[in-house]
Amino acid sequence: MSKLKFSFLVLLGGLTLVLTSVDQAVAVDHNNIDANRPLNFDDAESIGYREQAIDLGAALTIPEDESVGGEFEIEYLYGFALNTHLNIGLDPAVRSDNNETEFSIGDLSLGVLHNFNREYNNTPAFAIRGDVGLPTGKDSQGVDFRLRGIISKTVGQYNRVHLNVDANFSTDTEESDRSFIPGLIIGYSRPIGYPETFTRTFLAEVGVRSSEIEADGAIVTLGAGLRQQIGYQSVLDLGIQGDLGDRSELRLVGGYSMAF
Repeated sequence: MSKLKFSFLVLLGGLTLVLTSVDQAVAVDHNNIDANRPLNFDDAESIGYREQAIDLGAALTIPEDESVGGEFEIEYLYGFALNTHLNIGLDPAVRSDNNETEFSIGDLSLGVLHNFNREYNNTPAFAIRGDVGLPTGKDSQGVDFRLRGIISKTVGQYNRVHLNVDANFSTDTEESDRSFIPGLIIGYSRPIGYPETFTRTFLAEVGVRSSEIEADGAIVTLGAGLRQQIGYQSVLDLGIQGDLGDRSELRLVGGYSMAF
């Protein structure tokens, strides 16, 4: 096992221990889970009709055998129809390579999530999300498309499981890269301290996807995180993620979300 993989597993275990040992008498939850805040999976629930939200995020990336980099995310969400919201995002990045540091404004993304049904009895909530990534960032080429199917189901009294199935398409790739990348994520969320308090949620995920490079195998992703309500409609999130494929990468993620 590589040093990076071992370090990731140690950090993941430590974070999980800290999050689950929080004083449950004062812990709470936040319901609506968006991708990247702080993990990769979506909840099947959309934001409210005519509700607006701003998500701000930052991530420290630690690739194996490469320089450390920083990534940022700004996303606007708007519930323009019943059970449907629009998202517009930008992901600026700072990369350091060969003693040179570069900044890129990042790619512009446009997406729509539609929830077909709320969860009831034994029927899970089901949603479809479609995203388009435009090559507005430095050295970006081609247009990227992603179609995501989302199923969310309560298991037991407080546990929720979220299954995300992805189909990613790229219109411009290198000869050695894949233009179609399938992926699957199983996410888990649970309020800490419920029903006494309701301001904090623990999250975890395990995912698998094909590598962008044809010669590489599948990439397994693990992650754990926490969402903390800090105001009437504002939330802080913190998470740790790691890729365990042929090219390992560790990511420390933090963010702030505000609805209005």
